[in-house]
Amino acid sequence: MLSSVGRAAIRRLVSTSSITAPRRIAVSWPAAYTVRYGRVFVQGFASAGRPKASSTTTKATTKTSKTGKSTKSTKATKGTTKASAGKGRKKSTTATAKKTTKAKSRTSASPKAKGRRIQRKRQPLTPEKKLAVQKRELKKTAMFEEPKMLPDTPWTVYIFEQTKDKKVLPENLRNRMKEISEMFKNLSSSERQRLANTAEQNKLSNAAAYTAWVESHTPEQTVAANKARHLLKRKFQYPASPHVVKLIRDHRIPKRPVTPFSLFTRARWASGEFAGRPFGEAAKAIGKEWLKLPDVERHAYDDLGKAARTEYEKEVEAVLHRKPTPRRITSKPPSEE
Repeated sequence: MLSSVGRAAIRRLVSTSSITAPRRIAVSWPAAYTVRYGRVFVQGFASAGRPKASSTTTKATTKTSKTGKSTKSTKATKGTTKASAGKGRKKSTTATAKKTTKAKSRTSASPKAKGRRIQRKRQPLTPEKKLAVQKRELKKTAMFEEPKMLPDTPWTVYIFEQTKDKKVLPENLRNRMKEISEMFKNLSSSERQRLANTAEQNKLSNAAAYTAWVESHTPEQTVAANKARHLLKRKFQYPASPHVVKLIRDHRIPKRPVTPFSLFTRARWASGEFAGRPFGEAAKAIGKEWLKLPDVERHAYDDLGKAARTEYEKEVEAVLHRKPTPRRITSKPPSEE
């Protein structure tokens, strides 16, 4: 409950003019009447007849408020941009610092540590793996991707025509081949001539395709391919099907020169004196004649052999761009017993 003095003070405040009176009035007094050491606020409201502010004052206040908001917003955006730029700089600096530390750590590594890393990464290959790697490299060099050839005989042409686009089970293949052979025997002469003409055309097309494939590679590549094929057959027995090494026929590669003994052998066979005699007997007789040959005649064959050798060396340097390998004597003419 308020005292009479407090009530009179409230009445005086409420009865003041509405122009000067604030919207909310707070009156405090000692809290002896209510709560100890506290303060009680009494709120009052202005009368209904409070005059409105003028239009000029309202416009000014709105303008100031707008300008104040805009300035605040611009300041806020500047602050955010500065903060974001600062963050980006901090991130970039941290990233560069990390990179530099990594580079320093790599460079500062001792040579022993580097050697250990290399040893761990590059372990020595086993002999089996070395052979597998060598075989794989030789296969790449050997150029086994030769063009597929067409059938070039009447029999193979007839088989190709009878089995084209026809599936035959493995257990019925033998019987099917017997039927085809019987049909081939009973062909007419006109049909056989047609098959022969087709085979000749296939031969020509096969030769053209093979020549084009060979010429698509350099002579150095074909020479390396033939060496790789020899090594694959001798060391790995690859491929296993043909017994003889199938070499690439390249007409651009110079042929080896003829030896003096080979020239003499050709001359003796061309004379016709050994016609009708067995090859082994004739070869032995020619070898004995070479050993008994006078020096004058032998020098003539030697000169022909040297001329062929010099011509071969020139061709090798022009085509393969290297010097030829030195001549190796693999066999000698039979000695006189």
